Amino acid sequence: MASEIVPAPATRSRVWFETAWPWLKRIVPWLLVLLPAILLNRLIQEHKVNIPFLDDWMFVHMDAKLAEGTLRWQDFFMVQMEHRMAFVRGVIMLFHHFSPGNYTGQMWLSWVLLALTLVNVGVLLRKTTGAPFRVWWPLLALASVALFSPVHYRIVLWAMMFQVICPAFFLSLAMVLLLSRWPLWLRFIGAVLCAQCATQCFATGILVWVLMIPMILWSGAIPKTQSRYLFLVAWMGVFLVTMGLYFQDLKNETDPQFSYKQGEEQTMGRNFSSFFKNPGKGLEFVVRFLGCHLGRGWSVSVMDASLLLGGLSLVLVVAFSLLWVKKFKDEALRQRLLPWLLFGGYSVGAAVLTAVGRSWASQSGDNAIHARYTIHAVPLTIALVVLVWMISREIRQRRPHWNKVMVQTVTAGAYMLVVIQAVSWTFGERMMAVWESSRLRGAANTLFFNTVYNTEGDIAGNRDLARQANELNLLKPPMLKNTRLDNFSLTPKLLNQNTAFFRSCVVHSAEGESEAVVEGYACLPNRVRVADAVIFAYKDKSDGHWEIFHVCQVMGMPLYLVDLMARDLQFVHTPPGSLEQEGLAGFRGSFSFQQLPPGEHKIMAWALDYKSQRVYPISGFFEVDTVKKRVKKLGSDPKEVNLHWFLEKGKGNPNWEQLK
Repeated sequence: MASEIVPAPATRSRVWFETAWPWLKRIVPWLLVLLPAILLNRLIQEHKVNIPFLDDWMFVHMDAKLAEGTLRWQDFFMVQMEHRMAFVRGVIMLFHHFSPGNYTGQMWLSWVLLALTLVNVGVLLRKTTGAPFRVWWPLLALASVALFSPVHYRIVLWAMMFQVICPAFFLSLAMVLLLSRWPLWLRFIGAVLCAQCATQCFATGILVWVLMIPMILWSGAIPKTQSRYLFLVAWMGVFLVTMGLYFQDLKNETDPQFSYKQGEEQTMGRNFSSFFKNPGKGLEFVVRFLGCHLGRGWSVSVMDASLLLGGLSLVLVVAFSLLWVKKFKDEALRQRLLPWLLFGGYSVGAAVLTAVGRSWASQSGDNAIHARYTIHAVPLTIALVVLVWMISREIRQRRPHWNKVMVQTVTAGAYMLVVIQAVSWTFGERMMAVWESSRLRGAANTLFFNTVYNTEGDIAGNRDLARQANELNLLKPPMLKNTRLDNFSLTPKLLNQNTAFFRSCVVHSAEGESEAVVEGYACLPNRVRVADAVIFAYKDKSDGHWEIFHVCQVMGMPLYLVDLMARDLQFVHTPPGSLEQEGLAGFRGSFSFQQLPPGEHKIMAWALDYKSQRVYPISGFFEVDTVKKRVKKLGSDPKEVNLHWFLEKGKGNPNWEQLK
């Protein structure tokens, strides 16, 4: 009887690989395309903070009018600087109506818009390459990396900033609709709606009207000449009417605090004159604007890196545009390249318009690289990736002997782009943590706007509008109704002195007035981040609860820099721990003696974790005499200080026996 032949291990592995390979070829490309979206989704989930920021407060006026029944259609088209954000205001009011207080919903909308833009890019790739997904998926993967990069942290973690994603989304959608096989009248309506929505999102959305004109004429989407010109005439008619209404009495109508150094003046007055008086400065602004999303995270100055990468991008798109003009008679090539030239053209147009509106506002031109502008340059990066691939493919078909050189060149360029994007990703991920810490500090201060006499270190706080939003039930959690510390979960265990320390409280007198100046440092347990607020409280003598009388903020550097700085400064003689404690988590504040009741009071500092609504006691104990205006240090080590006043189990202080 013949024995059964058992395959060798190598043979079994080969059989498994041959079986799995067809599935891997299908799954891996999709994983690489979707992975950036998944990672950014998780980062948003980790770092989102449900609090308005800066211009988010602008919409409280509309909420108040809605509550009073006085909201008008004109309020949606109100001008903020050069923007008529009717679409954005409509979306925000829907959020406020159906999910009041949910500002993170707008952040998720930003992610959805990025995902839909990627879908549009994929459809355009399929239509312009004429090839299946397995051929052009690397292009879509690179587009995904650029779209979902954490370098857009200031967009995806800022509620109202979904508005700056809209123009590129609506432009790509309008192109997809025009290239579709739908009836011509339906394509017209869809494209007009896209252009209108883009226009009512951000001023650069006006570019959609202009960029669609070449698409109508030369993309081959409308083959019949008569139909094409009728479509164009109708398009231009709606465009002119829209512009007439848009620029009618275009002047800033929002509060000066929501305007970019403009107040109530004519919005467009200074912009054009300043831009054309100094065209060199304007050109530098444009170039840096185009490279601002790629120039972050390097040891090279971001101003220099963005200038270099933006300049390279601009040179490439100009070269490809000239090539398109030269090959204009090649109808097939012209139609394939045109959508990508126009998609990249949005970035160039947005850079020029932003330079006109903003270059005058900064002597150095650093406002060109603001993180809120990064998304506008992404269409150019995506377009250049596709254009390089298409043109190299065309050259390889027409000149086969260049095949090896073109493959090597394109591959090297792809690797360089991946490295640049990887550096930007790392930087962006770190900045998302910094942004979260900043927003948490702003959210913590906002809790006290109705109760505490003074909160120091407001992070873009807006007390009046925040109070109004609170009355309209638009803040979650709402502001505190009293100053009892037991509004939060009290943790009985003192933080380690290496983590947090209330170091000093001294009396400072100036011009006949006395105040107490406090100093120290405060991180949360395990040093996940600095404290979201440093709360000062005294022990109420009537029932033993802790009463909050002052709030201040850590004003140090981000904690994640500690390892880097420690390595760089390892041979500099500094006191042990001072770099991390004092430089990265230090706080300094002052309070008036009138903030406490008359008499002697034991005071302590507490570190607030806003996410868990929990407070942690900080070592360092003082006695304040508000009548004699004196401060006495009781000590810092609980073992050496008689802390019966701290250990007493009073009303509102549950579980304090654990500390004994």
